[in-house]
Amino acid sequence: MNAAYLYNWLRVLRSDTNAIFKHAADAQRACDYLIARSEAGRAGDADRAA
Repeated sequence: MNAAYLYNWLRVLRSDTNAIFKHAADAQRACDYLIARSEAGRAGDADRAA
């Protein structure tokens, strides 16, 4: 990470006290999506191997 990236996040967090919660929820949804896709892919692999 570079200083400009971190500075931008600090600016966002200082200007909006709820930003951390919104962005954390967005990150959680992204993780849930990736995990679901990964599990679906593994299930598909198992079906093809059988």
